[in-house]
Amino acid sequence: MRTLVGYVSRMLLMQFALMLFGFTALLQLLDLLNNTSKLFARHGLSLGSILHYVWLRLPDLAAFLFPFSVLIAALLVLSRLAQSAEVMAMKAAGLSYWRILACFLPAAFLIAGLHFLVADQIAPVAARAMEDWNAEAVDFSADNDKDTPSAVWARDGYTLVRVVVVLDRGRSLSGITIFERDSASQFQERIVAGRAEFRDGGWDLFQVERTVIGGSGATEIVRQDQWRWQTNLSPQHFSDLAATPASLSLRELHNFAANENVGSRPVYYYETWFNKRLALPIMTLIMLLLAAPVAQSLRRQSGAGLGFMVGVGMGFLYFIADGILQSLGESGMLPPLLAAWSSVILFAAIGITALIKIEGY
Repeated sequence: MRTLVGYVSRMLLMQFALMLFGFTALLQLLDLLNNTSKLFARHGLSLGSILHYVWLRLPDLAAFLFPFSVLIAALLVLSRLAQSAEVMAMKAAGLSYWRILACFLPAAFLIAGLHFLVADQIAPVAARAMEDWNAEAVDFSADNDKDTPSAVWARDGYTLVRVVVVLDRGRSLSGITIFERDSASQFQERIVAGRAEFRDGGWDLFQVERTVIGGSGATEIVRQDQWRWQTNLSPQHFSDLAATPASLSLRELHNFAANENVGSRPVYYYETWFNKRLALPIMTLIMLLLAAPVAQSLRRQSGAGLGFMVGVGMGFLYFIADGILQSLGESGMLPPLLAAWSSVILFAAIGITALIKIEGY
């Protein structure tokens, strides 16, 4: 049994590596061609800019293609075993098709673990680096700039803070507006600064204009070149708030989902992404389940092409349904658990049902 596990695992891992490399290279090329003009406009026409962009985009594209690569690899391996009568020989030795599929589990768990590592640890770091790299090159002072990000809002007690641009992992801010309020939520002071730098454990604001509201309603405007801002907000707070969900780790997503006053988006948005991240490793097993009944039915060479197309079509259908459900969860139209796990449960049931129908048990 150990020999069989090693045999099929090596086949699956080799095919998976080839599929992942090929699909990632193709998607990387298409992505680069689609963003070349924007890339050169921001960072200049140079080979270094291209290589840096490719390097930062690689983890995200690879994480996206993991499930599809597993599906194609499983279809190729299982169909080859079926067409070469190796599956029949295994059954003659007393193994059921379910036990044959179980031999793929070590490789599947390895791929699932690698998928989670890339998607949860490597891709978020690369995405943050990409955001910082792009933000440093964009002129946010232009009102017509389509790439100007949405402002980040934060709260420190009764104080509200609005920041337009977050750079250097939250240590450098641009376009800061601070609204100081009292316990009765009455505005006491508005502070506008061109930029802020985190130095010596605190924030230095530059090009500051303070509008102080007195008790009688009279206002006083004070302009200063530099002003020390006393706050509990750290660079990490702004870095996390400015980050997209795709650039957050599972721990950070849980932090936003568990604290409704922390994130810049609704709690259900982060809960959907948190549950989606948890479901990532299961996708590898789903792809194997979807490939198994299709490959088992490819015992004749004449039906191989059609069956392979059916398997690929099932994979695309899964991704489409998964994307639609995730969008519904992000908008709050579906509960996060339902949005993140419905496609997993549905297509697992489809794969198991189809396999039972083909095998007869």
